[in-house]
Amino acid sequence: MTSTADSQWYYQKEEFYGTPSQISGLSFPVEKESRHKGIAFIMMVGMHLKLPQLTMATAALFFQRFYMRRSFKDYKYYDVAATCIYLASKTEESTRKFKDIVIACAQKAAKKDTPIDDSSKEFRVWKDTIIYTEELLLETLCFDLSVEHPYHFLLILFNHYQKDSQRGRKLKQVAWAFVNDSLRTTLCLTKSPKIVALAALYVAGKYLDENLSDSFGEFWRESYEPHEREIHEAAGEIMDSYLMTSNRNGRSLDKMPPGSKPGSEYQENGTPSYGGYLNSPAKLATPVYGMDPDRPTNGDRSMAP
Repeated sequence: MTSTADSQWYYQKEEFYGTPSQISGLSFPVEKESRHKGIAFIMMVGMHLKLPQLTMATAALFFQRFYMRRSFKDYKYYDVAATCIYLASKTEESTRKFKDIVIACAQKAAKKDTPIDDSSKEFRVWKDTIIYTEELLLETLCFDLSVEHPYHFLLILFNHYQKDSQRGRKLKQVAWAFVNDSLRTTLCLTKSPKIVALAALYVAGKYLDENLSDSFGEFWRESYEPHEREIHEAAGEIMDSYLMTSNRNGRSLDKMPPGSKPGSEYQENGTPSYGGYLNSPAKLATPVYGMDPDRPTNGDRSMAP
């Protein structure tokens, strides 16, 4: 895993106002919207291919990093997002056929319900695009494909430090859902995976009115207090992503959206099914990516620490 001490892929907030896209003439809001669209495309294709959440998270991370060094004006987000999916599926050993990835990307980009034939022009164009863009993506990423995600720390926290695993089941599901939705933000470029995991847990605790000190004892205080400012910043950014989607004004972590029932079953490998994600707090303000919420993932790669 990449050490969080390695600052190559971490940026200060002011650096987001001088990205290659903005230097080439795009406004900050347009770039932000393009990032959202690219991540949404990754999620749609990933769900269609039944990719593990970890693979989609890696693809999203590659995508966010790419556009800190390249411009949206020069490279279409569909092309880069598709290539990130392909590269992440190899990096995380998700064993998807290249042909299936190409077909899924072409189908979702064209917004078609029926599969695209692998002899069609659309298929050939997407195939060539992904092959061409992969080399560019690897060069832009400096061939640094070892990544770390918040999920790992979240699982360690719940598996080893939670006092009552049965009572905290919902807390685990909601925190996981907030980590999933943090992929739509640039938190992976500004905060370490540990901070993002703690922020997601903090927001989940607020949402469920759960006292985290009761759930995790002294370990929560020891984790929270040294990083309080960073955790609050990350939590605010997670919440801002919902507010931007729903066009609401203002923010309060003490007034979370009411009424959600996140509660689908976990898979044997310890990861929530997509049902848990789509029935999470995210569903209140974010788009559902066209997948049956009762349909589980294939779970072909364990997340267990």
